[in-house]
Amino acid sequence: MIKVEHITKKFNDLKAVNDVSLEIRKGEIVCLIGPSGSGKSTVLRCINGLEIPEEGTVFINEQPLNAKNPQAFKELRSKMGFVFQHFNLFPNYTVLQNMTLAPTMLKKMSKAEAVKKAEQLLDRVGLLDKKDVYPVTLSGGQKQRVAIARALAMNPKIMLFDEPTSALDPEMVGEVLDVMKELAREGMTMVVVTHEMGFARDVADRIIFMDDGYIVEEEKPEEMFAHPKTERCRNFLASVL
Repeated sequence: MIKVEHITKKFNDLKAVNDVSLEIRKGEIVCLIGPSGSGKSTVLRCINGLEIPEEGTVFINEQPLNAKNPQAFKELRSKMGFVFQHFNLFPNYTVLQNMTLAPTMLKKMSKAEAVKKAEQLLDRVGLLDKKDVYPVTLSGGQKQRVAIARALAMNPKIMLFDEPTSALDPEMVGEVLDVMKELAREGMTMVVVTHEMGFARDVADRIIFMDDGYIVEEEKPEEMFAHPKTERCRNFLASVL
């Protein structure tokens, strides 16, 4: 579903991502791990089109994600849900309004359809009783569950998660990971940038370790955690496990 071919992304003189290539199949869960500043989130943002690489190409379902073709670009991006580290909910909208804004604005659904879908998704993440409140009244874990439900409201084929638990208090992490695990069980294609090694070990089909803008290792979880091949990966895992 996702093919990344030799992408390089620079910020001024810094190469945040350096000649990265990867493929993600339908229904696969891939976790990107590595130290801060290793390029994980930038790869994710390039996959979604939030960042445009200077070199290389991203393909979604074999179609190039090309910003020079706005209609095709918009169509491919609409197939992807993106969940951010800091929730990015609109503070002046209720939970329900946050959920229904994109589906109605982009004319994917009527208002009635969008409300029905939003209520179903909020019920699924255990927050239907919060539909009429504003985000400021929610805990961090509740905000992130709303953010996941909001992304699902667009019926994405792919879900991208950028460190979805790193802004949460430790006791709230589990409730968000539980929702993500349920999505994984249902066969959603997922790319997750995470520091949660337990989640990566339990849920991922494949783990990609990045450092300094490069992919250093790429393995199944049991192999990555038991037998890391490079000293850099061994040292990283030793520091986080």
